[in-house]
Amino acid sequence: MMRSVYLKTLYDKRYFLFGWTIAFAAIAALLASFYPAMHQDGAIDELLKSMPAAFQGLIGSLADLSRFDTYIASQLFDIRMPLIAGIMAIILGIGLSVNDEEKGELRTVLSLPIGRTKLLVQKWFAMLTIMVVVVLGMVAGMYAVLPFIDIASIEPDVVVRLSAMTLLIMVTFGTIPFAVGFASGRRAAATGISILIIIGSFILSTFGQAVDWLSDYEKLSLLHYFPAVDIVKDGIQASDALVFAIVTIGLLAASIVIFRGRDIA
Repeated sequence: MMRSVYLKTLYDKRYFLFGWTIAFAAIAALLASFYPAMHQDGAIDELLKSMPAAFQGLIGSLADLSRFDTYIASQLFDIRMPLIAGIMAIILGIGLSVNDEEKGELRTVLSLPIGRTKLLVQKWFAMLTIMVVVVLGMVAGMYAVLPFIDIASIEPDVVVRLSAMTLLIMVTFGTIPFAVGFASGRRAAATGISILIIIGSFILSTFGQAVDWLSDYEKLSLLHYFPAVDIVKDGIQASDALVFAIVTIGLLAASIVIFRGRDIA
């Protein structure tokens, strides 16, 4: 029924795609709908007073919460969405690589007239397609509640910039378990390395603002290159986008080379 690995992968992941798209849309809608409450006089001050300094990285700058565009950048795109995207990326990347090999389906597919490089690349493009749809769902969720928030407005070009960088970091996060899975064939390696990088990035970026010795290593965090509030104010820095591109392309190229020479169980 499926004419290609790409289409078969999308078909197999249709429920995954639907579920995560709804989840991202719901999270975006929920955080956007909180803006009027956060915008009330004194509400933010009271919140910051009750929060330990080490956790204020989860809130961001008080000034960023006064406008909807910087509010949504700091509360949705800056930390929360990349973390949730990282969790989704680990599940998806492992599901597209290690799972098929563990079930013996990868060897069956490779017995057909399809090269290893083509199989890997088509699966990666299927992952990219899923992530594009999920990001669009997130944007749709945010826009769905805007008509009910009179004081909220955001320029379309700002949404495009934030969405583009969200997609970039999401694809990078997904390529990590995907590439390690195809290169090693080991679930433990794909999961462990992905958690180390993704959760490590979250810890460095969140707590590096309050913990002096962590701040020295904050540039090692992939989240460091997704300064959502700065993207709203100043646009996307080419150097930040380049970091994600280099990591993604480098991992993908390495996995292709190693996968072509591996003995598939």
